[in-house]
Amino acid sequence: MPEYEESGSVNASPEAVFAYLSDIDHLTDYIPGMVLAREEGERLRVAAEVQGRHEEGAAWLRTDRDLRRIEWGGEGAAGYGGWLKVTESAPGSAVTIHLRTDRESDAEEIRASLARALANIKEQLAGS
Repeated sequence: MPEYEESGSVNASPEAVFAYLSDIDHLTDYIPGMVLAREEGERLRVAAEVQGRHEEGAAWLRTDRDLRRIEWGGEGAAGYGGWLKVTESAPGSAVTIHLRTDRESDAEEIRASLARALANIKEQLAGS
């Protein structure tokens, strides 16, 4: 199963970056293609536009504020999941996004999507 990882710097404190990224209301602001992220009890209802298709389903999301780490996966999607970690890196923070998926044929698109997510995070937190 392929795994992908991208990292980037953000000019904001690790605490501010993690607070922003762990807020479910912000997921659609920085995850490319995501059009819905809503809490439904212990789970999330998520929807995204992926390669011209609308995909919707249940997901789980766990956050660890002490480690500044977020983990996620799709309900019943054994081949999809990932994690995001925020670390201190002068003059602000570093964000690493790690993704595993069973979609081997989409490697370039997945890498581009991770790079867009990092660019969106940087843009959303500019001036924080």
